[in-house]
Amino acid sequence: MRSINIKKMRESNISLVLNTIRTRGPISRYDISKITNLSPSAVSSIVEVLLDSGFVKETPAKETKVGRRPIELSMNDSNIYPLGIEIENDRVTGIVMNLRGEILRKEVIFLNSNLEYTNILNKVVEVYKRLKKDLKPDEIMGLGIAVPGSLDRKNGVCIFAPNLFWRNIPIKSYLSQYIYDTQIFLEHITKAATLGELWFGAGIGKENIICVRVGSGISAGFVINGSLYRGFSDRAGEFGHTVIERNGKKCRCGNYGCLETYVSTQVLIDKVLDGLKNRAYTQVSIEEKNREELLEEIIRTGRSGDRFILNIFEEMGEYLGIGIANLVNIFNPELVIIAGGLSKAGDLLLNPVRHTLKLHAFPPIPDVIPSKLGEYTCVVGAATCVIENKFSQIISY
Repeated sequence: MRSINIKKMRESNISLVLNTIRTRGPISRYDISKITNLSPSAVSSIVEVLLDSGFVKETPAKETKVGRRPIELSMNDSNIYPLGIEIENDRVTGIVMNLRGEILRKEVIFLNSNLEYTNILNKVVEVYKRLKKDLKPDEIMGLGIAVPGSLDRKNGVCIFAPNLFWRNIPIKSYLSQYIYDTQIFLEHITKAATLGELWFGAGIGKENIICVRVGSGISAGFVINGSLYRGFSDRAGEFGHTVIERNGKKCRCGNYGCLETYVSTQVLIDKVLDGLKNRAYTQVSIEEKNREELLEEIIRTGRSGDRFILNIFEEMGEYLGIGIANLVNIFNPELVIIAGGLSKAGDLLLNPVRHTLKLHAFPPIPDVIPSKLGEYTCVVGAATCVIENKFSQIISY
């Protein structure tokens, strides 16, 4: 007879009840029992733990014609708040969020060209202090920080962040000198984005999704059977460095033919600038525009039907579609979510991706949709990391 891991079973049941409340609340204990197939006594026991920990709250249901109003459960949206901060190479963005995924406050500090880690981490401290200004210490659940690089999360070290030129940066120990009143959790930006979409975005209610972040680089996050997949050494998701062209362009990683040498915001901008230099026929105007404004101008021009821009998006969409088709054939997801800067392009990029996916992936073909959380995907995900970590701490009761 196969042995049963009671702790693991209990952990699974608590997670199941919490997710049911998160995705379907307000909801009664009776309905939770029906949906989860757990006994009423098991549901009641688990709910008490979630109430004591502050994850959920009770509210009276709407009036009924007969009998007393049942008590319903929903995620707690007051008195306990996870904070999230996202580090990018041009800014540090922070939010205060409630457990329903609603952003209550946002702070942004733009960076200069100094990417020295002390300079950027000092800005993280400044953003944190602004965020917590009106909060009581016991209202702060924790601080999640999304970092654009590979991490040793246990020791709080950024092993390598190419866009920041960081190697072996002791993020947690440095920040702990200034942030000592709450727990700090580090997460890779794409894994954070994936968690954000799973809990509060386009992935709600899904068990198997792929979230592809397309910005200055490309990476992917995987949710398998409801859990974020990390890989043996927490490095899963380097999708941008899968090779799609033998003897192709040289990548900054040193390899040749990597996907992100053919698809990224920088590739898009470079192709447009090259076209203008070679007098391509296009309506794009680049005068007095910064990088973000130029990206918005390119997207706007593409939506107006500019053939030069449409051709670029079609080429990038085909490359991205081939890469995603390989992932779909391996992981068989329910849904593919596109996040990051290029997700703003919407169907300009996604239509050629969908077309290519139909040609190269085995059915059933999952839908490919843009991030529901938009520009806040990663920072919401950073705050979600706090929730997930705190949740994992209560399931061992």
